[in-house]
Amino acid sequence: MNNYDVAIIGSGFVGTSLAHFLQNYFSVKTFDIVSQSSLLTNSKIPHELIDITDFNSLQKIGNPKVIIHSAIIQIPKINEDKNLGYNVNVKGTQNICEIVSQNSSIQGMLLISSWHTYGEQQLKGLLQENIGYRPDMVEDRARLYALSKTIQECLIRFYDEKTPNKIFGALKIGTVLGEGMPKGTAANLFIEKAISGEKLTPFKHSMNRPMLYASITDICKATKNFVNLIIEQKKTSNNSIEHVMNIAYPHPISILDLAHIISNSVNKYTNGKIKPEVSIIDQGLDEVGSSTDKDNIELDVSKVKNFLNMETLTSPQEQIDILIKKKLSTTN
Repeated sequence: MNNYDVAIIGSGFVGTSLAHFLQNYFSVKTFDIVSQSSLLTNSKIPHELIDITDFNSLQKIGNPKVIIHSAIIQIPKINEDKNLGYNVNVKGTQNICEIVSQNSSIQGMLLISSWHTYGEQQLKGLLQENIGYRPDMVEDRARLYALSKTIQECLIRFYDEKTPNKIFGALKIGTVLGEGMPKGTAANLFIEKAISGEKLTPFKHSMNRPMLYASITDICKATKNFVNLIIEQKKTSNNSIEHVMNIAYPHPISILDLAHIISNSVNKYTNGKIKPEVSIIDQGLDEVGSSTDKDNIELDVSKVKNFLNMETLTSPQEQIDILIKKKLSTTN
């Protein structure tokens, strides 16, 4: 399988979800330094082991039309091994960009980026893709991750500017909600506790922090349409910012809101048999923001609507309801 449609680098939650979805529309192959998940193995999607920090290893990708780059060293690993974080997140991204640039068969690439490049603190107004980067306006533990995503986007944009016959783009995704999301996420922890009838315990210091959430289904649909845009070579502008697009529900919610949404959903779909309590934990830390901060922000999603035909986006409430109903159906 040397000539095919889509190479997906990174087989974590997002990469796996993309591969499972995109196989219905394209010939797909996955790549990572680790083995494939059972979901993709059962789907018979071909997989090959590569190391993106080694340029020669990347030659195994062959001749896809499009590369999707979802590999990332996440929190907390990036803080525990900064050299690994740099080599994978920065050097690895540079290597992938160069492979795309050199291989005439590859028409472009799509980076799975993050809304965290905007920062998490002191956000106001309409968050458009051209407002710049604020990787220092996050919690200390998230700073290297935000810097990584910022550097990745800048690399993508520079290659897009200097390579007129290819498209290098990025989707700035919200914090992802969906089946199979990592166990350590706030949403997953809250859901597991709620279904077990345990208290949901958001921390007081961070409970009001505005969060932008994205449905994994929306991300998959937007990615499919972006891949088509690359294959059809619909380069919208010589300004690389045109190929960077937000994808998340435009209205943020707080961590406290998330806890209440999950609690209410479990109560609703168990017909009141389980009524999870939300109990705020005070760790004595300074509070980040106020309960009204979320009302001062809106994410501009006009690009994914206009260029990627995403007319509607799934709200956190809708996605949580889907997850709760699915979870309850498998536990009963």
